[in-house]
Amino acid sequence: MIRTKLLALAAAPALALSLASPALAVEVTASSPDTVNSPVGSIEANQSKTVTVTCPAGTNAISGGWKVSSASIDVTDNRAMSATQWQITFQNESKNSGTVQAFARCMA
Repeated sequence: MIRTKLLALAAAPALALSLASPALAVEVTASSPDTVNSPVGSIEANQSKTVTVTCPAGTNAISGGWKVSSASIDVTDNRAMSATQWQITFQNESKNSGTVQAFARCMA
């Protein structure tokens, strides 16, 4: 119990410093990333599905993410496929079908 308190107290000044640091502020500009969503797709029970999202011309895929209809649907791969494409592979571990959707963050 004492060790936990000491660790929390030791971390508090570093956290306060990082929160107050202007270098860590994020500036929103006209070139902020846009999100491109795939259509919502079905995934059958005990199956895998790969979804690729392509960014518009003149932009690059800088990250990606997903939405799933069930906690039984896992992400087994999440990566850039090229400068303009983001790919996510889902695995449905359930005995029921579900839905998945991928998205890419695209930036000029």
